[in-house]
Amino acid sequence: MATHPGDLIRDEMSERGLTQRQLASLAGLTPSVVSSLVNARSSVTEDIATALEKALGIPAVMWMNLQSQYDHDSAMQADMRENVVVTIPISDRNLLRDLSRKFGWVCMM
Repeated sequence: MATHPGDLIRDEMSERGLTQRQLASLAGLTPSVVSSLVNARSSVTEDIATALEKALGIPAVMWMNLQSQYDHDSAMQADMRENVVVTIPISDRNLLRDLSRKFGWVCMM
């Protein structure tokens, strides 16, 4: 499962009792940038990683590595969704129906 760096930023804020506005002020970022990060709507750039290091004391390289891992995991998940083929005997229609509902599969016969 891909974990966005924003999830870890949110955890750090919670542990330290910081609001998004307080973190933005400490890091020299706008509140909208922090909001976009913690809601996984934007990526950690080098500038943002440096600002987070300044504010939280967590090395910028770690933030960049987390972003890189998230990007990689997301791409792998997208590839897996596009390329998975499952063969289920037609005689087991209940299993096929249940799996289709659970995972959003499209059945091709």
